Amino acid sequence: MMLFVPLIIVIGSLGVQAEQVHSPRVANGNLAAHVPHNAYILYKNDQLGGFFGGGTIISDRHILTAAQNIVEFTQWDVGVGSNVFHQLSTITSREATAHPEFDPIISANDIGIITLPGSLEFTSNVFPIALPDLNSEQTELLPLENEEGVILGFGFTSTASMDRSDFLMHTFQRVTADERCQRFYQIEMPQHFCAEDNGPRQSNLCIRDVGAGFATYVRGRLTLTGIASLIRERCDNRNPTGYVRIDYYREWIHNVTQI
Repeated sequence: MMLFVPLIIVIGSLGVQAEQVHSPRVANGNLAAHVPHNAYILYKNDQLGGFFGGGTIISDRHILTAAQNIVEFTQWDVGVGSNVFHQLSTITSREATAHPEFDPIISANDIGIITLPGSLEFTSNVFPIALPDLNSEQTELLPLENEEGVILGFGFTSTASMDRSDFLMHTFQRVTADERCQRFYQIEMPQHFCAEDNGPRQSNLCIRDVGAGFATYVRGRLTLTGIASLIRERCDNRNPTGYVRIDYYREWIHNVTQI
């Protein structure tokens, strides 16, 4: 792995916060208020061709995301510190680790970690989310069926326009039964889970939200329990979203980050 001289990256308060307004666009989500753990990721190859997705701050040096945002890419521009896209502060990294058994064909082990070249200074706008406790026995893996979680993203606001959202969007989904998840995606359990919104909005993630975090409350603390991995191409689809289950990979995360 590449080595870097420690560098303190100072990110101050960025001021403007979006109001909680319902939007009929993008999977019928809502504008997100202040979410200090969210990260926007622009990932590039050697020709600097770029794609974007989501990620989550888990320490002052580490961003958790999907392996598909890492494999075959060489540079990651990580935006943090605001729910307004044009007010994000960007840190460029050239070091990332994908799970060694990642299989893009079947989306197996779709988890990876971007390592920043220096330490983030935590503020009210930049702060890591909690991870599940280490669970060596792999029992009662989180999240549980029927738990509700929150999802975030700057992804496309509609399939037709392919416009990235200028504001961070959020909505809520509920964890489905494993049997329903496997009907849509040929994936292994318990490494994955699915979640969907069956309410009147029927909101969903959209393309370019891959790598975004799914968070639930664990003993009163907001905790990252999933990473968006399987998303249908149409933003207005009603299929559940497939997530990587953080709890299953908790030991691997610890081995890479010491968290």
